[in-house]
Amino acid sequence: MAPDWQELLQAHQLDSVDAVYALQSGAVLKPGATTEVRYLEWCDHASRREIYVKKYWYPTRGDRWSGFHRGTFFGISKVRREFENLARLRAWGLDAPAPVAYGEERRAGWLHRSFLISEGIHEPFPLDLFIRDWLPTLPAPEQRQVRRELIERLADYTRRMHEHHFVHHDFFWRNILLSGRSLAHFFLIDSHKGRCWQPWMETRARAKDLATLDAPAPSFFRRSERLRFFLDYRGQRRLTRGDKPLLRLVLRMAEPMRVVQLQRVQRAKSLSTPVKH
Repeated sequence: MAPDWQELLQAHQLDSVDAVYALQSGAVLKPGATTEVRYLEWCDHASRREIYVKKYWYPTRGDRWSGFHRGTFFGISKVRREFENLARLRAWGLDAPAPVAYGEERRAGWLHRSFLISEGIHEPFPLDLFIRDWLPTLPAPEQRQVRRELIERLADYTRRMHEHHFVHHDFFWRNILLSGRSLAHFFLIDSHKGRCWQPWMETRARAKDLATLDAPAPSFFRRSERLRFFLDYRGQRRLTRGDKPLLRLVLRMAEPMRVVQLQRVQRAKSLSTPVKH
């Protein structure tokens, strides 16, 4: 448990694995046979706190074997990695939900169940919905200004994240949250695949994150805007000879993802229910 949250979790009887799995309150956002995501809101006279509880089960041999080298037996579990990555991003001054707690239960070394609790974002607005639904409603002069600000701020966030040699590996629009419709902060979620790259992996690691961002972009942004994002990310006014291999790799990695990611953006849910993370 994060020290700042320990007293509050104890007060709400969420300070053990058994207690978390006995939880029945709150809104279930994602039910399933092996996963569940719940949204809870706690209010008292002094404050209002929102949390998301992700629960995972590994009931069958197949479920456990599929993650044999990814935490179900060897390695770090996805809940621990995400908890540590959220803490790491925040320590670097990058926006991410506060990690609250994580827990694991193992039997004979095999992961049986695990959970992650993270703090909610005030008025969460996924970037894919902001681009798909909100931007087109703005008057033309304001839309140009907002598009430019979005490109600059997202490029700056991505550059600062990569300056710490950290790659998200799921850097899709749906995994970036705004608070309301403000572009002041980009909150990075679902970071359990994130890790720091080794020196020989740098170019490909950077390209993977940039490619996931660019995959649906041709349907929403002009070619010149996409180039402006890349230049802002590089901190330059024009392309150099050294930029071109990275840019070609980004486009090559993005191309196979374009159809699927565009479909995901088009099918993205409205904000009638809280956003999971």
